[in-house]
Amino acid sequence: AWVGPGATLADVDKETQAFGLVVPTGINSTTGISGLTLGGGFGWITRKFGLTIDNLASADVVTADGKLLRASKTENPDLFWALRGGGGNFGVVTAFEFHLHEFGPQVLAGLVVHPFADAEKVLREYRKALETAPDELTCWVVMRQAPPLPFLPAEWHGKEVLVLAMCY
Repeated sequence: AWVGPGATLADVDKETQAFGLVVPTGINSTTGISGLTLGGGFGWITRKFGLTIDNLASADVVTADGKLLRASKTENPDLFWALRGGGGNFGVVTAFEFHLHEFGPQVLAGLVVHPFADAEKVLREYRKALETAPDELTCWVVMRQAPPLPFLPAEWHGKEVLVLAMCY
């Protein structure tokens, strides 16, 4: 799938999901595909399909000297290697080509929020559970102050929490 550099993750998801396909992208739909890709790209389905950058097949790049180059494993491979996690330091990407994967239609995702005081116990269980979890389950941990989100009880707002974010 060819994607323009100004696309958001929501744009990419909308177009690929119509065909039961997915590009492994990030977490927030308002994120731009360029920054996410060139920075690596961790997201909801990383465990199964890899980082966003692992799914980059090629990129069209304007280099500092004004040349338009295609970078891939076989064309300008040094530039392709540099783009894969090097940020925007090696040129301006004018188009991305990604590998697509079949995905869905049923997907379960959500957050499990624990008091920070339970972090040690929860993290031990988390580690044990992931040893045998299928690749289709991506789970990561966030430790932060709980924001005032409508799905969190008001008494948790502003308190330190441990969050397990999951997608299956």
